[in-house]
Amino acid sequence: MKNLINSTLVLSIIALIISSCGDKNPITPNPEPGTGDHEVLWSYDTGNGGMADITPAIDENDNIYFSIVKEDYSAVLTFALNKDGEELWKNETDGTTTDKVTYADGKIFVVTENPVTILCLQASNGNVLWSNNLTENYDFEWNPKIAINNNKIYLFSGQFLYGFLMAYDFQGNEIWIKQGPELVGSLNLSVKGNALYFHDGNTLYRYDDNGSSCDSTWAYTFINPKNSNNERGLVELYSIPIDDDGNIYIRQESIWIISPEGQLIKEIPLDASFDNSYSNITLTSNNDILIGNGNLVNLSSNGDKNWETSINDGMIINPSFNTAPTISSDGNYYDAQLFGLYSVKSSGALNWKENAETGAGTEYGNLHPPVLTHEGNIISVSSEQSVVRCFKGDGKGLATGGWPKVYGDYANTSSK
Repeated sequence: MKNLINSTLVLSIIALIISSCGDKNPITPNPEPGTGDHEVLWSYDTGNGGMADITPAIDENDNIYFSIVKEDYSAVLTFALNKDGEELWKNETDGTTTDKVTYADGKIFVVTENPVTILCLQASNGNVLWSNNLTENYDFEWNPKIAINNNKIYLFSGQFLYGFLMAYDFQGNEIWIKQGPELVGSLNLSVKGNALYFHDGNTLYRYDDNGSSCDSTWAYTFINPKNSNNERGLVELYSIPIDDDGNIYIRQESIWIISPEGQLIKEIPLDASFDNSYSNITLTSNNDILIGNGNLVNLSSNGDKNWETSINDGMIINPSFNTAPTISSDGNYYDAQLFGLYSVKSSGALNWKENAETGAGTEYGNLHPPVLTHEGNIISVSSEQSVVRCFKGDGKGLATGGWPKVYGDYANTSSK
């Protein structure tokens, strides 16, 4: 029996080598990636499970902030950990849905639905500094989308037929409110300078903050769009990536690049390999596009494929890249998946992996998309297990150029 197992193993390895030699992908993965140096430094039990991705915000001292819905949907739980995983504070507020938590200027901003509310918390202790019940004041029904720039808080919410943009200062004073287009809802809001962008699946809108008011600037409607939210079931464009030149990137059946003036720069068609992918995109500092289709794919902004990974070095477990990776300051990419954490080099080769085949076990469960601390450690939430984990990283924080993670930066501001 032992000889049979060994023979089968040899044949499998030979088959793998032959198939790798015939691989047409531009990049051949490193056959001996580093392993074993990225252990769990600490973990924290949130006490509440779920299925949703949870993207924490990180401040300049590497304190980490979370906003999650309780398992029975009775409240929204907000809490903070320091960089060593010690709980700083925890509190609850009314609501059945929440969005990302956002950090700015020593404050934490949390939004909820049922009621639609924005809350401002003191980051150091979790005390509520102010709140605004938008259901009570405006009859708003939609979970707000939030972005922060120019020392202002921008919100997109609405009711029935109409969406609204709003701006607040950090003390909770309303600066302006603007009715948006009719029958338009949005899962996203991103800001570049004073330009606000949101997208409803058919049209990309730009509105400009003029200080004490807001005006519509342009709307770009995609020709015969195939809305990926409907076609694939889960491509929710939670943030709209903006490159360092101010160009806007929309991922649907194609990737559309739109100029700040509302002109089409490039449409990059996505082939059938992306049909079952729910990956959003992240951007490098030279405007390369990272997107998953099972493999991790790097596209130039003119649509050329720079490389596509083909990582099949595991006996049973191999990575499946179905979310856009987080990009570090040295150009490496990080993705967390079922039972594993992976790092890919800027060349497309596997840098290292931590999974059940490297001795990490299966206790990690389903790791959700990671974020980096300034010290370069890796935070990932296993929502289904109710566990936050901090993995030892490579000592490099988040990239400063491009759009290196969902919501753009450490603080989840969705802005540039």
